[in-house]
Amino acid sequence: MTTSLKLITCILSAMCLLAMPCQAKTLSIAIGEYPPYSTRAKGEFNFVPALIRAAFQTQGYRVKFSYFPWGRSFVEVQKGHFDVAAYWFCTEEKQQEFYCSEALYTETTYFFYNTKKPLVDWQHIDDLAGKLIGVTTGYSYTNELLAAGKESKLTLDWANTDKQNLARLIKGRIDAFPMSLIPANYMLKNEFSKRQRKRLAYRKKPLRSDTTHLLFKKDREASSEYLNAFNKGLAEIKRNGVFDKLVSQLPSNSKQSTDKQGMN
Repeated sequence: MTTSLKLITCILSAMCLLAMPCQAKTLSIAIGEYPPYSTRAKGEFNFVPALIRAAFQTQGYRVKFSYFPWGRSFVEVQKGHFDVAAYWFCTEEKQQEFYCSEALYTETTYFFYNTKKPLVDWQHIDDLAGKLIGVTTGYSYTNELLAAGKESKLTLDWANTDKQNLARLIKGRIDAFPMSLIPANYMLKNEFSKRQRKRLAYRKKPLRSDTTHLLFKKDREASSEYLNAFNKGLAEIKRNGVFDKLVSQLPSNSKQSTDKQGMN
């Protein structure tokens, strides 16, 4: 365990003692695999679960995470099997059924492409007409991208995981794949060779930039209580410095390559 993480653990333990009782209700949270933001892998930094746990702990709550494929994790909360869905864009559609927490962090996605099949320097979705775009089942995409696929202006080709989409992109089987820089770089460095990484680049114009949130089902009696507790806890860990310490553990984007270069 790093010195910074040990310090965070000590801070949280002290906060728990001060915010008794610590034997309060344990909240069940359904979440998906998206390293380094969230992962069940032991020994890996787990930013979002650490953030959520720290915020709830200031209010006397414990949390338990269960990992599912993203689409299923959302359905499990819809069915009332879990208290919280972590973590999603707060779309108008989701707001019909869920309360959205304060923002966890901002997720920005870019179109990755194979340098042997350069992607047009696009400005509008229509610029990608005729392209085969890889997308991952269970993820949220922009209405413009989904509409373009529905209208057959371009083709959306669904895969079960980001790893599958990156592999298809490296092999030239799709023309582009939208993904956030930090998770993409993390996966490429851990799952693919340097030679494979060098085949990919991304366009600087983002497909979307939006905040991520916890979702609490509106028809569950305790949801308002849990929502308020998390929001208060999030404000507290931002005030006391725990939030910034967690953010500092995330990999940096500074070494990311840009257009016309392969990934490091």
